[in-house]
Amino acid sequence: MLGFLIRQDLRQRFSGNVLGTAWAVLAPLLQLAVFALVFAQIFKARVPGLDERGYVMFLALGMWPWSAFAEGISRGMTALTDHAGLLNKVAVSAWDVVAARVFAAFIVQGIGFLVVVPVLWFWQGTLSLAHWPLTLLSWAGLLALSLAIAQIVAICHVFARDTQPIIAYLLTAWMFLTPILYDPRILPEWLGSAMGFNPMAGLIAGVRDPLLWKNAAAALPWTSLLVALAALGLSAWMARRFRGHVREFL
Repeated sequence: MLGFLIRQDLRQRFSGNVLGTAWAVLAPLLQLAVFALVFAQIFKARVPGLDERGYVMFLALGMWPWSAFAEGISRGMTALTDHAGLLNKVAVSAWDVVAARVFAAFIVQGIGFLVVVPVLWFWQGTLSLAHWPLTLLSWAGLLALSLAIAQIVAICHVFARDTQPIIAYLLTAWMFLTPILYDPRILPEWLGSAMGFNPMAGLIAGVRDPLLWKNAAAALPWTSLLVALAALGLSAWMARRFRGHVREFL
């Protein structure tokens, strides 16, 4: 059932488009070009130790994991209310309905990431692929955390529809509080220390640093991964606890 729902969501995404699934490849390349123009050329943004092209790589390797994480939450949040008719007529798991949208978001953004990384490697030639498996583990942590939060806010959205604008605002604030557009080394010491309480800071670094910094320590963001697993456990408990109430309100 989960596989069927994922395929259905992906078909709905690209149905009606003239270029169809080709957008999964073209969109990342266009977005990368916008990053290079706006941030590197217009704003002249830089990070210590990297030139103009290096900053574009820094930004791209951070933005795609964040985009997958945020899109999974945003689309998963409304999955239960969007499929209210299906849930009331068919014996389908509410967990699978939300999870399908999260997985679909990660598939699309993951394809974009796989397209962008080779382009960056040919463009700059300084990416290090020696620790590529470590980035995959961090991607798994991002998926777990996004799935957990999506399940929780999807339940909240059933009972309080203003959950959606609140979460949209919180995701925007969370993005700027995560070192995606900037290097955490430029922050004041107290603020840099506070980043340790942001699980996304560790997961984004876990994807980006092994590819960007050849001398980066091959260490996993264990704390962030544990937070993701704990959140996933909490979401599973909430799904079981509110299963009957969700169907009644829908």
